Amino acid sequence: MLPVHQRLAELYTASCRRPLTAAEEAEQRHCLQVNTMYCWEMARLTHEAVLAAHTEDTVWQQEISAQMFEVRISGKVGKRRN
Repeated sequence: MLPVHQRLAELYTASCRRPLTAAEEAEQRHCLQVNTMYCWEMARLTHEAVLAAHTEDTVWQQEISAQMFEVRISGKVGKRRN
């Protein structure tokens, strides 16, 4: 879990008890944007992992696995090699 996911949970909990402040609403929108990018990146990597498995490309599978780990830890993947 990334810190942004924890903050989203905190903001959601606060919104169940009271209206969010304007600053909290802006922070929530930012967290949702970061979460969206995280989800799209993980979806892309998952699809690439399926392709790598179907083509039995173990080197590519290992690279994708490392990228997925990096996304889970940092929220983004570093520069990819082509």
